[in-house]
Amino acid sequence: MLMKTDPVTAFRIEQLTVDYDTNDGGPLRDFSLSIRQGEITCLLGPSGCGKTTLLKALGGFVIGRDSGGVLFEGRYLNGPTPNIVMIFQENNLFPWLTVRGNVAFGVKFKRGNGPSDPAIDAMLQTVGLDEAADRYPHQLSGGMRQRTAIARALVSAPQVLLLDEPFSALDVSLRRRMHTLMLDLWEKTGKTMVMVTHNIEEALKVGHRVIVLGDSPARVLIDADTSSDAMNDRYSSEFLQLQQRIEDVIY
Repeated sequence: MLMKTDPVTAFRIEQLTVDYDTNDGGPLRDFSLSIRQGEITCLLGPSGCGKTTLLKALGGFVIGRDSGGVLFEGRYLNGPTPNIVMIFQENNLFPWLTVRGNVAFGVKFKRGNGPSDPAIDAMLQTVGLDEAADRYPHQLSGGMRQRTAIARALVSAPQVLLLDEPFSALDVSLRRRMHTLMLDLWEKTGKTMVMVTHNIEEALKVGHRVIVLGDSPARVLIDADTSSDAMNDRYSSEFLQLQQRIEDVIY
């Protein structure tokens, strides 16, 4: 993986507390973390440890209570912004729109004129869907539907892409092809990406940085740099040792 030198901070989470009005303190309490710009950061951890809550906070969908919060570009997030786009586990495509129509919808409400048709065509080509542009979601495979969702998110030119277990419903072979697509997109765009996953191999293969959360409220158990060339080989000693370390922590 190619890495940018001296990355700057994209997000700064400062003493974030999210409790959903429960009595057990909630998934996040006085939680602090920095996410670097231009990297793929993967969040791992057992169910209920606060991964998705943290991702939603980065997207402005969840606002912390009392003091603290999430800073993006030096300002606290008070709600969603078009500069940050989130892709959920379900692709949520509109069944009555074609692939092109779904992708074009990604810029329908963006200020200004939005991308021209050539820009949409270029995005479809980037994700390998140019020949399927006139198909409807029911005519697509699972991987093609997820690629459509990614294209719809990217065509609005956000600064940050958040992904909540986007490949969990795909089989192993297709999942690995999507990993290649994600890395190719990062090489072309340099976008800051943050992805929640339960798959350790996926996190190590795709991420430049892997953060393992645990406990409730959440705390960081492992914060590992996974940008070295050795992490491209799932059979390398470096890959296998970190995989075992994460398994020991999570399981």
